[in-house]
Amino acid sequence: MANSDLSNYIANRFNDVVISGHAIAVRLRRDVVGATPQQIRTAIEGVSRLNPGHFSGSLDYDVIGGVKCGIARFKERTGPKVLWIHGGAFSFGSARVYKATAIYLARYFTCEVVMPEYRLSPEHKYPMPFEDCLNVYKELTANGDDVILIGDSAGGNIAAHITQTCVAKNIPVPNKLVLLSPWLDLSPNSVSNARNYNEYSPFDSQDTLAFSKDYIGDIDPCDSRVSPLKGSFKGFPETHIQASKVEFLFDDTKLCVDALERDGVKYSTYFEEKAVHGWHIVPDFLPEASRSMNKVVEFLKG
Repeated sequence: MANSDLSNYIANRFNDVVISGHAIAVRLRRDVVGATPQQIRTAIEGVSRLNPGHFSGSLDYDVIGGVKCGIARFKERTGPKVLWIHGGAFSFGSARVYKATAIYLARYFTCEVVMPEYRLSPEHKYPMPFEDCLNVYKELTANGDDVILIGDSAGGNIAAHITQTCVAKNIPVPNKLVLLSPWLDLSPNSVSNARNYNEYSPFDSQDTLAFSKDYIGDIDPCDSRVSPLKGSFKGFPETHIQASKVEFLFDDTKLCVDALERDGVKYSTYFEEKAVHGWHIVPDFLPEASRSMNKVVEFLKG
């Protein structure tokens, strides 16, 4: 079997497992085990150890802006600072979970990838997770250095809100912005919730309603601080946005593209035809993940 055939076989089996296992996982999580966000968090952290990234990469930790951050590098290379706000429904995820994709980016873009270990819900509601990430961003830009901002899924929400905050408060905006499958509308009546397309996503509208409530607390879910789609995108830097055409958050992504177009922001897009939400975190195994991350690198080098 050729290498390309083998990688495609592995990718197809991975997607099959995720898709077929979704219903079983949901039933176990909701009806049998009754897993809490904290338990799911622990499980994800454990599984992530099977995806360590390239052996020449490293993940070290430092405190930036009062927040513990993972810093991914490839070999001894240094370069532009990339601030990656990880996803995970505001309740899961960490620098360790994103180690492989951060090292991949560090390798091919010759950069350092900073990933804040921001406080997670439901223990910590808005604005605490957002403030952690904003404080890291402010510290990184304090000396006038350009910072590239990336956010995926829930992290895309925080990244978009950081950028809106920068514009509103005359804080230097990111050099460039990348939004990967961003979750930008936390309102119960969002288009993504109404469509509820969950075959290629490890969650559905019942999950998003619960996780969004855990994050926003008593804030109006239509408030642009937690639903950036409700706000303005004027003043945004050049933005690259990605999604899978069959994932739950594709509608949020399309509406974001409309908003960027409306507000005169220079942007580019890349859409995978059939990828499972969260595919970016395994670029060493999934062809769609390496393709997508290569598009990110291409955008950042442009």
